Amino acid sequence: MQLKDKVALVTGASSGIGKEVAKRFAKEGALVILTARNLDKIKEVQKEIEKNNGNVESYSMDITNRNQINETIKNIIKKYNKIDILVNNAGIIKPGSIDEVSYEDFDAHVNINLLGYFNCIKETVPYMLKEKSGNIVNIITSTVKNTKARRLAYAASKYGQAGLSNALHEDLKDKGISVVAVYPGKTDTPIHDPYMDQDDPKREKMLKPEEVAEVVLEAALMPAENDVKELIINP
Repeated sequence: MQLKDKVALVTGASSGIGKEVAKRFAKEGALVILTARNLDKIKEVQKEIEKNNGNVESYSMDITNRNQINETIKNIIKKYNKIDILVNNAGIIKPGSIDEVSYEDFDAHVNINLLGYFNCIKETVPYMLKEKSGNIVNIITSTVKNTKARRLAYAASKYGQAGLSNALHEDLKDKGISVVAVYPGKTDTPIHDPYMDQDDPKREKMLKPEEVAEVVLEAALMPAENDVKELIINP
């Protein structure tokens, strides 16, 4: 029960990595706050966690809607007086090169993947600073380490996430707050469904969300004084 009495907020918790992180955290004793745009989907995750005696709540939260984030965070603080862990995970990917990516596609990647992370951090950090403790885990991607073709909008937003996480780490490491970026290699999650069949052999070579969740747990337990900026996991 490594996270006993901790309050952990997970974005994009309805499927994939976010879902497995939520399940893993609950198993370790955390009160897990599930958030995603689709409340019905996270309610299903909530039921699954509750079946295993996990402590969990769900909130519909669009990470591009700053007012909604503000209200959600305020509700959590009012109820529990703290947020110990923030896991930024929600995101999108739509492959495309410069001649394929529309302005709308590019803006969507930046608004969700980059600004979405910033929005959640901006609303949560003041409460962590008040407590002089906390852990922020930003799930990014190995694309930042080795960008592939037709990843223009995705890579740009993810490089932005990396810069945001690194700068935040430097800002907060001496204030009791740990900020760790997790860089998973390609992971078999629904984010790939729009362009990859479920039975595609390439999926067999991908990481499993459960494997990534173990590294996220490690990041969430990292003391600020360890000064660890990133963790990398590859298939």
